[in-house]
Amino acid sequence: MSGIEIRRLTFTGPGLKPASLHFQSGLNVIYGASNTGKSFAGKALVYMLGGSTTLPQTDEVVAYDGVWLSFVTGQRELTLYRSTRGGAFRLFEGFVASDDGRAATSLAAAHDSARTDNVSHLVLDAMGLAGKRVVKDGNGAKENLSIRLLSPYAVVSEGDIIAERSPVRYSGTPTQRTFEENLFKLLLTGMDDAGVVEVQKPSERKVAKEAKLELIDDLIAGIERQLGENPVSRPDVEKQLERLNTAAASILDDLLQKQESLDLAISNRRRKMDSRQDLHVRLAELQVTIGRFIRLEEVYASDVRRLHSIEESGYVLTAMARRECPVCGAPPEAQTHDHGSAEIALAYRAASAEAAKIEVEQRELALTIKSLQAEATGIEARGARLDEAIESLDRAIEEARPTESGARQRYEQIVEERNGIQRTLDLHDRRDGLAAQRAEIASRSTKKSNDKLVVGPDAVTSYAFGEVVREVLEAWKFPNAAHALFDNESYDVSIAGKPRAANGKGVRAIMRAAFNVGLLIYCHRRRLPTPGFLVLDTPLLTYREPTSVKHGALAADEAALKKTTLAEHFYKHLAGLSDIAQIIVLENTDPPASIEGQARIEMFTGVEGEGRYGLFPAGLSLGAD
Repeated sequence: MSGIEIRRLTFTGPGLKPASLHFQSGLNVIYGASNTGKSFAGKALVYMLGGSTTLPQTDEVVAYDGVWLSFVTGQRELTLYRSTRGGAFRLFEGFVASDDGRAATSLAAAHDSARTDNVSHLVLDAMGLAGKRVVKDGNGAKENLSIRLLSPYAVVSEGDIIAERSPVRYSGTPTQRTFEENLFKLLLTGMDDAGVVEVQKPSERKVAKEAKLELIDDLIAGIERQLGENPVSRPDVEKQLERLNTAAASILDDLLQKQESLDLAISNRRRKMDSRQDLHVRLAELQVTIGRFIRLEEVYASDVRRLHSIEESGYVLTAMARRECPVCGAPPEAQTHDHGSAEIALAYRAASAEAAKIEVEQRELALTIKSLQAEATGIEARGARLDEAIESLDRAIEEARPTESGARQRYEQIVEERNGIQRTLDLHDRRDGLAAQRAEIASRSTKKSNDKLVVGPDAVTSYAFGEVVREVLEAWKFPNAAHALFDNESYDVSIAGKPRAANGKGVRAIMRAAFNVGLLIYCHRRRLPTPGFLVLDTPLLTYREPTSVKHGALAADEAALKKTTLAEHFYKHLAGLSDIAQIIVLENTDPPASIEGQARIEMFTGVEGEGRYGLFPAGLSLGAD
């Protein structure tokens, strides 16, 4: 199997847990809530393969500073690293997701057909398409194939999958049709246009040439008006941009440090406030307990006094029991009665014993009260220290907020100034590009020629490809799939004479997915180069809710298709293509349970605390997904 297989996509940033997506050979399904990063993941894959120069501008780009893409090609395991701010790549042997000091190779982001040290050459070489040249106009002028031009065949975005335009003419730009149709021919035949000789058109070429030169001159004049009377030279603009990039990076680092410091102080204050609240609760409990023990001590003291009184009275009465009877006057030896002296003696001893027991308990209670009072005193001291610490943190937070806000304002000012400089540099780029284009057009000969280039694949090849697309649609149980074909005029799929563009969005998405899957199968059967993987963003759009706001209510053909079992057959068929290519489906709806065990399935819940929230942790807004 040619091409590459994605294994892992990881975002890293200072002080953040890496955010990773893992993939396996064969079918992978990522589904779930909107705005959780599914489409962003597809765009990140294009970015990491050199198909785009920037990531979508979302909140998490500020938090994460690096992206790592691990993949397999042939017998090699490789990882590409790129800053989230763009720029060049680093290539590592093996699967890595952090800079552990191992050796790496630098790769340029821009495609250069004359060099091999760029990421486009690396990926195209893995696909067997490096060095291919494609005719881009009727003159036979050629353009070197780059991964940016090929990426729409590997990653089909949600916008492209529902677009009415042909999947071959993917840019929608008429001036690119020749190139795009010839690129499609290259994919279907494996033959590029390196051997094509540049030809000339009839005499109207001279008029067209002059019109093009006039148009380009007007465009250049418009750009020069935007640059002003005394424009800053390109080298000076580049120096300013480099200076501002350096300043922005420095200020951003300072901003992140200040934000981290402020967050740490707020977190510490919250913890100390919680600790102080816990102390207040404990102190209140101690005060209640001490108050109850003091009242108990008072009860003990009252009981001891009462018992001592009984003890003294019993002692006196017992002592009088050996004297003349105060009642009848009889001497002790003549007394034949005891007037309750035995009971008095018994009560006296009982009162004495009970008083001794209570005194023991009274001493233990006093020790307990003393211990609790000591603990309360310690808690009050700790609370006072916490109050001082909280006041100190409050002061630190109040002092840190203006500095953090100031750093943020400085960063925004630098970014705004940098954007202005970048716009000026873009104007220089456009002017230089137009000047180069003008020079190229001016150099063309206007000599007549009867030669005419054949554009795109021949009818026989297109028909054979259409047969494979029909097989795919039949495997998916698409209604009326037996009448599907690939139209070599519109360069799109039609069914029973109805063009793909004439259907609802959901039906167009299924037919576009069949086109790309059919291309993989067609190339595999003929041992032709392929990317090795295919990303389909929301191919089952038909299965959206009827009241969907984003894509509107279901059209009649979409509603009819939704009632079929196409989704289950769709996944079952893709799961059976593991020996052909790696397929990654990004969807909103749940995949059928029948494919469990046949695919790697990842769900983004979009609900914090319930499974995986999304590509990034909850709290980071991704915008439209």
